[in-house]
Amino acid sequence: MDLSPSLAGLIEIVWLDFLLSGDNAVMLALATRALPHALRRPGVLLGAALFILLRIVFAYALLAYAGLAGAGLAGAALLIWAALALTTRGEVAPPKAPRRSLSAVLLACLAMDAPLALQNMVAVQAAAQGSRPLVQIGLALSIPLLALGSAPFIAGLRKPPLLWAGVGLLGWLAGRLAAGDPLVLASPLPPALLAELAPPVGALSAILAAYVFSRGKRINGPKPKPEEGRER
Repeated sequence: MDLSPSLAGLIEIVWLDFLLSGDNAVMLALATRALPHALRRPGVLLGAALFILLRIVFAYALLAYAGLAGAGLAGAALLIWAALALTTRGEVAPPKAPRRSLSAVLLACLAMDAPLALQNMVAVQAAAQGSRPLVQIGLALSIPLLALGSAPFIAGLRKPPLLWAGVGLLGWLAGRLAAGDPLVLASPLPPALLAELAPPVGALSAILAAYVFSRGKRINGPKPKPEEGRER
């Protein structure tokens, strides 16, 4: 039995889980600090439980519908989105207005975490290439990483050159997913050619798009006001 594809998939999954781990501990702390003191700890515990449940639901739903026509193309689009978002990971924003209702805080946290959880599980699914054990390993690893999204060693993975290698990996997997979609396989293009060309084209496209996106964010980002720091 050739273990090299499984080993490569496992390495990819571990790397992706570290790259795409959400800053959930920070997110929960920011979201729950407006709650009454007695509700803060229950809010953190319930929020963490909901984050875990969200990943479990996404992981098994993606396994169930992996062969559906269009699922590969949708997954590829999500991975390109994740590649773009990776350039701004770590910029955690609290809810826009303080919420003093526990249910409102939990709903706000779920809304912020759902895209991250979906991107994470789609990436794991793409790296696993249909292997249920590898998907389960990726899911299991993603759970403890919910509390470590802002850890220094993870922040180091989100800096060049490792950042761009991660963006390229996401693009590679996006190309692989797109090439295996039934809608694409029904096209006149030879499947073997698609399987060979789509991953590198996806990787290069993701790196280029992420570079343009990150440059645009820096150019169009908020600029300091001239008055700041001048008066005492």
